[in-house]
Amino acid sequence: MTAFIVLLAALSFGAAAWAGTHVADVLCRGRVPYEDGPAVVNVGRVPFAVLGACVGFALALHGESPVHLALLLVVTLALAGCAAADFACGALPDVLTLGPLALVVALGAAARDWAPAFDAACIALPFALAAFASRGCGMGWGDVKLAALGGALIGAADATLAYGLVAAAAYLIARRTAGVRRPIAFGPYLAASIAATLTLVRTI
Repeated sequence: MTAFIVLLAALSFGAAAWAGTHVADVLCRGRVPYEDGPAVVNVGRVPFAVLGACVGFALALHGESPVHLALLLVVTLALAGCAAADFACGALPDVLTLGPLALVVALGAAARDWAPAFDAACIALPFALAAFASRGCGMGWGDVKLAALGGALIGAADATLAYGLVAAAAYLIARRTAGVRRPIAFGPYLAASIAATLTLVRTI
């Protein structure tokens, strides 16, 4: 039975990530990327599905409860959609950031757990200041919302470390590929760091 649940979780999370890329396609349809924004990157759906399946496999193997698996299934769809949308049109749709964020905070509030709301606010503040200072050019408001979702999910401390690491990785990759002055899509880095931290924190 355990092997069946793990396999089912892997397939479900892979399908959720796959679905997230479809949602991104719909949300980006007809939307023209910003001229001064990051270059469009074509990423197939299969890598998202494989990574989603790996996340589901690891979480189920750890013995995550069905309720948490259901929540993280929704989050996986949203993270895959955010990454795919940012790659395709340089945007992070509110439905994929604020929607899951509201769900996580609401579930926490229902259980009288205000940590998700507090952690989301703590993480959102410095990102919002950066977005305000750069007028949305260096740091977009979509990144602020996605970062807040990560704070609600993995906590402010883990999110701070994860975001710091991916910021350094993004900078190094930008230097080697497009130069430090060319904008990059930061959403996929944030989404990947959230997914990785969720998996690692819950399985080690």
